[in-house]
Amino acid sequence: MKKLLLALLVAGLVTGPSMIALAQDDRRDHDWNDEYWRHEHYGYWHGERGYWQYRDHKHEFIRVSPEVGGFRTRLADKGITFNTQYTAETWGNPVGGISSGAVYTGQMSFQGNIDLQKLLGWRGASFSTRWYWLSGQDISAKYVGNIFTVSNIAGSPTVRMNELWFQQKFLGDRISIRAGQMGADSEFYVSTQSIIFLNGALSWSPTLFTNTPNGGPAYPMSAPGIRLAVTPVDWLSYNGAVFQGNPFAQDVNHHGFRWDLSASNGYFSIHELAFQLNQEPGSRGLPATFKIGGWFDTVPDPNANNTQPWSYGFYFVADQMLYRVPRSDSLPVTDNKGQRPTPVSPTDKGLGAFTHIGLSPQNSSFINFYIDGGLTYKGLIPSRDNDVLGVAVGYGHLKNNPQDNKGGSNPNYEMGLEAAYQIELATWLSLQPDLQYVIHPSGTNNANALVVGARTILSF
Repeated sequence: MKKLLLALLVAGLVTGPSMIALAQDDRRDHDWNDEYWRHEHYGYWHGERGYWQYRDHKHEFIRVSPEVGGFRTRLADKGITFNTQYTAETWGNPVGGISSGAVYTGQMSFQGNIDLQKLLGWRGASFSTRWYWLSGQDISAKYVGNIFTVSNIAGSPTVRMNELWFQQKFLGDRISIRAGQMGADSEFYVSTQSIIFLNGALSWSPTLFTNTPNGGPAYPMSAPGIRLAVTPVDWLSYNGAVFQGNPFAQDVNHHGFRWDLSASNGYFSIHELAFQLNQEPGSRGLPATFKIGGWFDTVPDPNANNTQPWSYGFYFVADQMLYRVPRSDSLPVTDNKGQRPTPVSPTDKGLGAFTHIGLSPQNSSFINFYIDGGLTYKGLIPSRDNDVLGVAVGYGHLKNNPQDNKGGSNPNYEMGLEAAYQIELATWLSLQPDLQYVIHPSGTNNANALVVGARTILSF
């Protein structure tokens, strides 16, 4: 493992400097609305001489030397793009929990995308796959004993196929159908303001992962399914999907290929409406996104009575920018003919807020209510425009909490607090110190736990 990390670091040091350059006036064959732009925040490989990067609502061309970018960009011209990341975390639990200790948690990810329109002329069609190599240990399971997993990349060490799907778009991308192996958490229950936080509860609600078999089709597991996305107007969208109900445990479905679409294995279905405000080009208002959703799982619950055989729940997600740093070059500019004035896109630096609310009202729920909230500030320190500071808190109510070993009553909730600072050291390297405080781990009387850690991400 040490040799692997050293090799990755050397590769990053070699490739990194060639990826840092001023914006170039090369805007051939670009597509700002490509789905890869919307979901992958670290850039999109394109063109013959480098890649496009999105920053502060601007698109800048980052030049790559022929030795680094030649093969990769030639593939991109044919519609084939890929990226690899290595994420390394260290965690320590000096106080509370089950016991004190420290762990290492690692994840290598590979994602490949094929635009079949560029490759074969098949309009609106694409293919994507994502794989993980997980290593290390989970500090929550080993030392803390809490429900809200401290690390959102922790999992059973293995090489696992996470996604493998085909997508077809219609009516100018207003409708898309996706089928194959998918993770529900890649498109549902997503908050853009909370993505910097490392606690797993802030990315997939405990009312979902504690009330569905083996956590449902969410990281690190996934399941075969089909998804429909419809955007009738720019500010409103609908996503709905049906998955294999039980993805099986991590130590059973080792590599992600255990598929069982029979009715006896049940089905998991999730549906979501999203409302986007002040996100159209040229909007001067503060952007916001609100989502409402619901889900159910038909896998029979042995703890449920005959009139309530399924698990189900509802959720709400809100992202709201509270303050946006004014852009210094905010004077209007003209179009390329020097005629019509067009507004400059506003900066994305500033203060944002988010919340998730989850409800699973059936009597057999393990956690029947969850709520979290937090604040993030991008560009707080001058000259550190892409650094992000964040604080968040989450609360989950346990429906049925057993007594402790002495016959006393346990607390019927768990809480978690997190503070994080994401530092962009280079376009290909980031470092994030992280501090979490766990109150009543798993709703027990175990001592509150303090967890200190850091994450490093190397992109290449």
